[in-house]
Amino acid sequence: MHNCESTKYETIRMESVYNRCEIRKVSEVFMFTIRDVKETDREVLFAMEKEFYEGPACDHTVPEENFEATLKECLRSRQYARMLMLEDETGVVGYFNMSLTWSNEAGGQTVLLEELFFKPEARGKGYGTKVFAWVEEEYPDAKRYRLEATPCNEKAIALYKRLGYEGLDYYQMIKER
Repeated sequence: MHNCESTKYETIRMESVYNRCEIRKVSEVFMFTIRDVKETDREVLFAMEKEFYEGPACDHTVPEENFEATLKECLRSRQYARMLMLEDETGVVGYFNMSLTWSNEAGGQTVLLEELFFKPEARGKGYGTKVFAWVEEEYPDAKRYRLEATPCNEKAIALYKRLGYEGLDYYQMIKER
């Protein structure tokens, strides 16, 4: 048994084998599930990815063939990347994409928190906090958890700061191939 923290809900139990957390508010039971992506998630996942890249969390779009390549890699192996589906009692409410790398600067494994997306009706329920707690439980030996955010994504930045993330004074650069 693991503890699932929440300020709005009382924890009933968390079973890490199923990555399932049951939480209680008043006398109702709500479930929040984190699971690896399956081939059958393709349609709903791609729709959420498209919405993510067209929204304020990102300053550019991504071609759908990238979604396909990422799904293919995540179905093949969890060595470099992992795509997770986020569900509650209503069904799929979001997704979480992360990649794994080694960092000399950090002195060990770094978990790159690439994309965290919730459908509008699932926002503000404490699910984001649960995802970050799950990551730290799932990868306890990681030396660093790293993410990026666009400056206009203020709600996400507030969550990250509340969870202990700090800004870096790096100028990020990329070279596409």
